[in-house]
Amino acid sequence: MLNPGSLRATRLRELLVVSLLFALFCIALLTPRAAAQGDAGGGDAGACTLKNHVYTCDGATFEKALAGAKTVSVETHNADGVARAQLKDLVTKKLGKTIAAQDTAPDLIFLLIPIGEQGINNIPGNVDLGTLRIYSPTPDGARGHLLWAETYSGQQDLPWPAVVHSVIQQFQGHFHIK
Repeated sequence: MLNPGSLRATRLRELLVVSLLFALFCIALLTPRAAAQGDAGGGDAGACTLKNHVYTCDGATFEKALAGAKTVSVETHNADGVARAQLKDLVTKKLGKTIAAQDTAPDLIFLLIPIGEQGINNIPGNVDLGTLRIYSPTPDGARGHLLWAETYSGQQDLPWPAVVHSVIQQFQGHFHIK
């Protein structure tokens, strides 16, 4: 016969496993697949590969694309004025790029979005909160190959404006952008 303490521990482990599997399933639904980045970018091979839900990107390939870019477009989640303003500041003032006019295809596409809700997290520690992704464009100006993916992790209750600031600071740190 099981004692009540071991039964509770077993049920807690089962609940934790189910919660973890559900969170991984949600992340898988929200994460773009590498295959979706096929040939769309006009011949560049992209700089990122996806393995186990984590992007690994080639910094040298991205830096070459960034150096050659003159115009960029900025995309954020819905009408996110905080992210849009900070992202525009990054690309215009720090990187010296011009925001592409609405009717022209940009050289790069900067996308800054929150990472989907993780649900209740009973385990202390950091969770992925936001991501800055930079794409090459397709000939019609849509997102093509993923060239860089910057993900910021922190405490789940961190406000979105702080996440935006942190992911941009993290990106600047990777490439020594002042």
